[in-house]
Amino acid sequence: MKLTAIVVVIACVVLVLSEVFRTSSETSASINSGNNPVWKSFDAGIALASSTRKKILIDVYTDWCGWCKKMDKEVYGDDTILQLLSERFIAVKLNAESPRELTFNGTKMSEREFARRMGVTGYPTTLFLEQDTKPITLVPGFIRSEDFADILRFIGENHYRTMSFEDFLLKKKR
Repeated sequence: MKLTAIVVVIACVVLVLSEVFRTSSETSASINSGNNPVWKSFDAGIALASSTRKKILIDVYTDWCGWCKKMDKEVYGDDTILQLLSERFIAVKLNAESPRELTFNGTKMSEREFARRMGVTGYPTTLFLEQDTKPITLVPGFIRSEDFADILRFIGENHYRTMSFEDFLLKKKR
């Protein structure tokens, strides 16, 4: 009788732990916090961009960065930004200080090393990649939502291929 009770308790603990690990692995593939984009992990985002033929936006942040938190709340929480992101981009979050491993163009490296290789020197930084992972540009710093919407349109609608951002803004004002 005592042995049966111990087996039942162990089975319950195993079930609870397996649910916790399953939930945390799903969360690392798609991170969503309220009125924000559905953030993908790096590897999941790269795979999804290839299959959906969408560009990749990588929000490079650190846990201690106040401007990163402000961008999450004020910019990524904006309805216009959410719509533009969902239409044209796969959104990826990347912690520039994380040792978590990712694979970029067949090479394994940490998130920290990837950020450094891409030229990130401050936070937040927004990286834009083609669906095939070819870099488009990086935009350092906090960007107000109105300006960020222009950047998303410029890149998402492929205007960067035919004109400068300044020309795009001038054309938009006409």
